[in-house]
Amino acid sequence: MSNATISDIAKKAHVSIGTVSNVLNKKGNVKVDTIRRVEEAAKSLNYFRNEDALSIRQKDSTVVALVMPKLNDQTASLYTNIYHELKRRNLSLKLYETNANEITEQACYQQINQQNYQAVLVINPLASEKTLQTWLNNSIQPTILSTSGSLQFNLTKITKKIDNKNIFVVKDELSLGFYKYFPNYPVIENSMRDIYRLLKDHNHFTIILFDDKLASRIENILNNMPDKEIKIILLTSKNIVSFKPTPKKDIFHYSANKTALDFVSSMATDKAHEINIYQTNYKLFTNESVHSSINFLMLDTPFSEILAGLIDDFYSKYQIKVNIHTKNFNEMRTILSSNKLEDYDLIRLDISDFNWYGPDIFQSLKQFPSLEPIITKLSNWNKYINLNQIPYALPLDPSVQMMLYQKDIFDNSILQKQFIEKYNRSLQPPTNYTELTDFSEFLGNLNIPEKNDFSPISLINNTGTLIASEFLPYYYSLGGQISYDDNVFEFDAETFIKTFELYKKVRQQSRITKTSWWDSETTDFNNQKTALIIGFTNHLTNINQTNYGIAPIPGNTPALGGGVIGISKNSHKTEAATLFLQWLYQYQIQHEIALMGGDVPANDLFFELEIYEQFPFLSYSTRLYSTGKRKTKLDANKPINTLLFEKIIGTQIYNGIENKLNPATVLLNLNNDLIKNRSKLINEN
Repeated sequence: MSNATISDIAKKAHVSIGTVSNVLNKKGNVKVDTIRRVEEAAKSLNYFRNEDALSIRQKDSTVVALVMPKLNDQTASLYTNIYHELKRRNLSLKLYETNANEITEQACYQQINQQNYQAVLVINPLASEKTLQTWLNNSIQPTILSTSGSLQFNLTKITKKIDNKNIFVVKDELSLGFYKYFPNYPVIENSMRDIYRLLKDHNHFTIILFDDKLASRIENILNNMPDKEIKIILLTSKNIVSFKPTPKKDIFHYSANKTALDFVSSMATDKAHEINIYQTNYKLFTNESVHSSINFLMLDTPFSEILAGLIDDFYSKYQIKVNIHTKNFNEMRTILSSNKLEDYDLIRLDISDFNWYGPDIFQSLKQFPSLEPIITKLSNWNKYINLNQIPYALPLDPSVQMMLYQKDIFDNSILQKQFIEKYNRSLQPPTNYTELTDFSEFLGNLNIPEKNDFSPISLINNTGTLIASEFLPYYYSLGGQISYDDNVFEFDAETFIKTFELYKKVRQQSRITKTSWWDSETTDFNNQKTALIIGFTNHLTNINQTNYGIAPIPGNTPALGGGVIGISKNSHKTEAATLFLQWLYQYQIQHEIALMGGDVPANDLFFELEIYEQFPFLSYSTRLYSTGKRKTKLDANKPINTLLFEKIIGTQIYNGIENKLNPATVLLNLNNDLIKNRSKLINEN
């Protein structure tokens, strides 16, 4: 560990201490050469900033206090996740344990009052929120996780499972205090003596507890008591993923990582927030289609590879073989256009094709009562699954566009200075199309060592549908609309021209890839050839775990992607097909898909630590679907051939740029091409 000080850095760099402070804090008007000297000196001296000392000197503290009953098996995962989330935000954590003792609890707050803390986080306090506020002698509003705090667990899913009036709750005073959420039931101590007595004296009851080790211990005891009708309800942060049914135990789970994220985010707001839990029990469904097979048609993608690795579990449980038939993009287009689908029971359809082909190839899912729980659970995905307000499919691998950026570019002091001098604003990831254009021109024209080999971004060469996916989100973000009136497509001319000019400028500074898909863009970003990547989440899973940041695409009107799964109208094996869907949308299967980087509609899974750490952008993507857009119909009842529509738009934009046409001419050519292909674009029936 280095003991170097800013004075040592100043001596080595031959500058003043004030200059070193300005460089390290990214303040002041310091010359580029001086910044380089200071940073090189700090690096050579292995200098690091003492955040605790810094928080004492600064008015705004960088330390957060956490008050909890005890750090133990039940609270460790939440503590760990809070610690790492604060660290990610350049904040540190100080722990205070109350041991669920009122005197100790008040003493903790007396100690807190003697320090400088940015925030105080509290878990399961004994005192009321009003009392805690009187104990804090400053203006800090504590963020409290408890039954009466601004942060609470929503345990209604557990209460709905309670079908027995004889209920006992095991006390967890030294952890999160879940027992307080069940005030109407008798509470027993977490004591094996009391629990043995309970098991001996009662034959029919439900026990609610919050310790997975205790749950396993009781389950083992009950194996020797076959006459007892005792149900265990376990709520735990441990991600217990089992592929075997547990008829005597219902397992509910809350994400410690998601809870920590909510906790830390709540420091800046007084808004109340509920933390969801969800059931993880593995189920065996009724099956009368033993020793049969079904055929599943889908696009050849990383998702199809993930699914192929999981279907052995389905076969082992139900003896139904799932034959996955994967096709490339062009093969899939040929099959759909020819309507030769009689060999398939299940079909994965791209979201862009759903309105166009869905009514002709899918059966309505309303006729299958066994799927109703899944459809109800996925009701917030109606834009993916409904046609004329009737569910015809389920979201299989939904995706949305988002942006990743190289932090090293945007954190670089010298690039920051150069950008400020040129644009009179800080260098930040672009939030709109004008900022993207400015950043592209800035980095593209820069000629200093700190640029390295970075280009602003990679874009597709000449594939029309993919160019449209680059262009249309920015057109929509600038307020552009596409209407259809009197058999003519209409764009907002002024917005189209502005978007075209901006897009052309970005392309001039970009790495133009020669492939027809997005894989080369992820390769460029992984190899630190590009500062930004804008893509669909189901392709970003190929990004290495490098030092990247996550943001919405400029303009925050991303295109929706991915696909849906439906039951073919030609299928005579609907029982086996619905059984497969019931299996597919269980927690365990969705968890395994997400763990391998697959997009799933069970968004809470993206906050599980093992998934969050590997694919952090998936959790971020959950907030982007509401702003997503894809032109799949002209009005409520008139679908459009989306991919042909986008191909025409992208092709005309590419031709306009390559042939140096003015944007008004490009728009005219585009409208003419759309009119010429009107019969292929619109289903007038």
